Amino acid sequence: MKRLISILLLVGPMVLFAEAVGFDNLWKQIEENSSARKSKYLEWKAGEIAKDRSNKHWLPRVYTDLRTFQTNDPTLNFMGKLSQRSATDSDFSTASTRYRPGNFLDSNNQPYSTLNSDTMNLFAKDTLNNPGSHTYSRGTLGMDLPLFEGGSGKALAAMSEKRSVGLKFEWLAVRDREFAQSGFYYRAIQTLNEYKRRLEQIRKIESKFQSNYLLRNKGNPVGYAGYLALKSIKNQIAVLENQSDLQVSDYKETLYVLSDIPPSDLEVIESDLNLFLDTHFKRPTVYERSNQMNAQIKYAEGEKLKTDLEMAKFLPKVGAYSEAYGYQGSRNTANAYQAGVYLQMNLYNPRDMGVVEESKLNAEAALKKIQEKTKEEEAHVKSLFQKEISLTESLELVKETVKYQDEQILNMQRLFQGGAINAIQFAETLNRSIELSRVLMETEIALLQVRTETSLFSNKEESNESIGRN
Repeated sequence: MKRLISILLLVGPMVLFAEAVGFDNLWKQIEENSSARKSKYLEWKAGEIAKDRSNKHWLPRVYTDLRTFQTNDPTLNFMGKLSQRSATDSDFSTASTRYRPGNFLDSNNQPYSTLNSDTMNLFAKDTLNNPGSHTYSRGTLGMDLPLFEGGSGKALAAMSEKRSVGLKFEWLAVRDREFAQSGFYYRAIQTLNEYKRRLEQIRKIESKFQSNYLLRNKGNPVGYAGYLALKSIKNQIAVLENQSDLQVSDYKETLYVLSDIPPSDLEVIESDLNLFLDTHFKRPTVYERSNQMNAQIKYAEGEKLKTDLEMAKFLPKVGAYSEAYGYQGSRNTANAYQAGVYLQMNLYNPRDMGVVEESKLNAEAALKKIQEKTKEEEAHVKSLFQKEISLTESLELVKETVKYQDEQILNMQRLFQGGAINAIQFAETLNRSIELSRVLMETEIALLQVRTETSLFSNKEESNESIGRN
């Protein structure tokens, strides 16, 4: 029994405390688990296949057709015998042959006195119209080589390439967005934990202050007012801690969706905010388009190529073709072929009227939208740069103010002991510390959010190599 208890005491801490997970390891888990990235990756690969397929538009189409059939159709029977190169005179026999005048009268219009070949036509079969049921086999091997398609094949291949590149940029955009989100949530958890520790420290100061001094006496209005102010601060701290716990839980749940790491197993490795940002989210020196914007540009370029595709509907299509046939029936086996060139052209189709102008307008509209979005994105990035500068300066000032405020609390405690201030004034000092702690937390989170969002517009290739994104 004692041995069992000893084992439980050794194993217990391992169960209760989750192992800290570094951000690099977290990101590897997200890369392996992200359904959004996997989905977009499969779309991109499908686009690559479509691109490769459309690039083969100039290659010939080779086809075959093999069939065996039984029929009593007069036309199919006659053509089947002719395709075997085995048609005979009897295959042309019809019922009308029985009623020819030549079957009864000779060249002098006198009735035949003896039987001959003409009189035998009275017994002719209706072979041509009623051939009976026969079985035939036919095999066809053909080739169709497009020589000129009006530019449709080339335009479709170019559009497929633009779409494939756009899908790749979308896949990279999902990667960038998830990396920025995971970095924000991961480091924000530490910021909230530090905020809760500062609140706990203020709570301890408040509890110790109340335990050292008797302030509950209602006979001392000033002291009792200080007691109520301190109780209010205690309740305020409890509310803020609950809010922080809820936010941390929400961030961990989001990371669980991305990485499949349960919230109970996710403990962050603490690091300095600036060190974390400089390691994983280096500040970009110049503006670069986001991968999402690059994708939209490729789609707009593809829309422009659609004009050439529509124009091809009004141009001729020229090609060469050949077919080889093999026939088999009850009479013989034979083969044949045909080869030649063809020209096809759409002379008039009301459904195609105006499609070229329509595609031009759609392409121009897409281009205008891209120009507008590019300006908006560039302005947004400039705003992020300015926000980061302002938040960085504000963070340094807030940190310095918090340090001064911690020193102020010690001074206020000494002043209270000397009777220079009352409990209400000391409570106001603690309240000011709570407010500064909140400002510090919010400023850190705002700076974290700005920097991670700015990373969407940074040099993608360098960042990929430094953090291991693929």
